[in-house]
Amino acid sequence: MSNSSTPDTSPGSKDATPLGLATEDLGSALVVHVAGEIDMNTSPALRDHLAGVFAKALTTPVENRPTLVVDLGDVTFLASIGLSVLVANHHDAAAGNIPMLVVVSSRAVRRSIAAAQLDRLLTLHPTVEDALSTVPAR
Repeated sequence: MSNSSTPDTSPGSKDATPLGLATEDLGSALVVHVAGEIDMNTSPALRDHLAGVFAKALTTPVENRPTLVVDLGDVTFLASIGLSVLVANHHDAAAGNIPMLVVVSSRAVRRSIAAAQLDRLLTLHPTVEDALSTVPAR
């Protein structure tokens, strides 16, 4: 499991919440755990982290590509820029034949996704365990 935490280093960000990012490789799934606030200052870290995870997944033969599970269970705020990152990654996943599931347990985060009608595009699950139960075993 690789862990990384990316603090907000923008000017005047003394009170900003850092974004915690960690990836867990389960073989048939890559679970990206995200914690904190996804906003204009932290979304680049999320985008870059997910790009690295996709790059790793794309090295696997198509028939064995892992499912990507984006765990937003510990996200406390999701701005529209974060929604854009999720949509872009959804499209990248589809292009790379990588199933992408999103875990949303927070009412606030679910409302952000629903308000943008992205609950029609993204495959949402209430828990990581629920999402993983839909991943085919290898």
